[in-house]
Amino acid sequence: MRASAILGSAAVSVTPGSTVTVPVTVRNSGDTVEAYRLEVLGETAEWAVVEPAEITLYPAGSETVTVTFAPPRSPRVPAGERPFGVRVVPSEHPDSTVVQEGLLTVEPFQEVSAQLQPGSQAGRRQGRYRIDTDNHGNVAEELTFAAADGTDQVTFALRPESVIAGNGTRAETRLTVKARRWLWWGAPREFPFTAEVQPAGGRVLAMEGVFVQKPVISPGLLKLLALLLALLLALLGLWFGLVRPAVESAAKEAVDQNTAQQRAAQEAEFATTPPDPTPTPAATATAGAGNQGAQGGTGTGTAGNGAGEQFSAAITFKTNKSGSAERSYTVPAKQTFLLTDFLVDNVQGDEGTLRVTANGVPVVTYALENFRNQDYHSVTPIRVPAGARVSMLVTCRAPGTPANATAATQCRESLYLNGLMQKTRTTN
Repeated sequence: MRASAILGSAAVSVTPGSTVTVPVTVRNSGDTVEAYRLEVLGETAEWAVVEPAEITLYPAGSETVTVTFAPPRSPRVPAGERPFGVRVVPSEHPDSTVVQEGLLTVEPFQEVSAQLQPGSQAGRRQGRYRIDTDNHGNVAEELTFAAADGTDQVTFALRPESVIAGNGTRAETRLTVKARRWLWWGAPREFPFTAEVQPAGGRVLAMEGVFVQKPVISPGLLKLLALLLALLLALLGLWFGLVRPAVESAAKEAVDQNTAQQRAAQEAEFATTPPDPTPTPAATATAGAGNQGAQGGTGTGTAGNGAGEQFSAAITFKTNKSGSAERSYTVPAKQTFLLTDFLVDNVQGDEGTLRVTANGVPVVTYALENFRNQDYHSVTPIRVPAGARVSMLVTCRAPGTPANATAATQCRESLYLNGLMQKTRTTN
């Protein structure tokens, strides 16, 4: 053996951020002068220094060197025991290397910091915050969270309420602050509160925060509503004061003008026909009624002015399900029927289609299921000459159910006609 080494202490402890030294005595056990190189082995070698790192000894000579351990105050150096070794390597005879082993204990230290993010939050009912807790120590910490205010006007919710943060890690906790009541209007209210982080066996960390409750109806919204109300009142005043009278006046003028044009056209037509020396309005009406009865309808005539007689007729019939039927009113000979309006009646609420034609020309088509009764008015009378027909064609898809009665087995529709009946006159 060319060398021997003796540790001054086989077990030492050190607090991170400070240092501890271990003396090592090296002896030359050979019979020649020898140089030695010393180095630390193990995890501790990263923050260990040997002074001096190289020595030269005469035979039987010895020298003491110092090994200094200086672990940094960092969470990257966890607390606990770490074995180490000091290796002595002879320069001339490296095969005679000697290693002395020891045990170094790194002491634990605690260092926790916390921050409330954001410090102030505004909302109509609640505010949301985050508590960031950083563990800068070299041991895991069990953290407990709490929050309180001095007014009891708000409630707190923490998720989670406790957590274990490893050394060198960050724990995040969500904090919700909620006002107990709504603030409908007025100035915003401030609620100061304190959030706390309690490490196990450590001091309490307190953070100050503020929740600002805003009113539901803000002053800006009140101003906007007032402005909209004033604008609405101005528009109403403009409508009733200017626009509506102008629209009504224009509509009245248009109706009067259209009525005057129709009257002039009827008078011009009547002027081209010589008067009948023996007019018999009642006979004409009676003849018309007989004709209608033959077609499944009824008609009545009332003496009118020189433009013709007021006339009305009705057509009523039933139709089998999934079938169709047509009934008509035929204008009598030497008569002209001016159809001005009619009423279609679907008293049972049948389903299907109904078409009204005049002199073979379709006037209107209805879907029965869309109405119970429907009237039609023509600004310009529909002219139906003698011998022509006003017809109603019904296609029955499904009979309806009359009010306060059982379901019908047939569709039942009616057509009520109204207009002027004029005599057709010829000139010799």
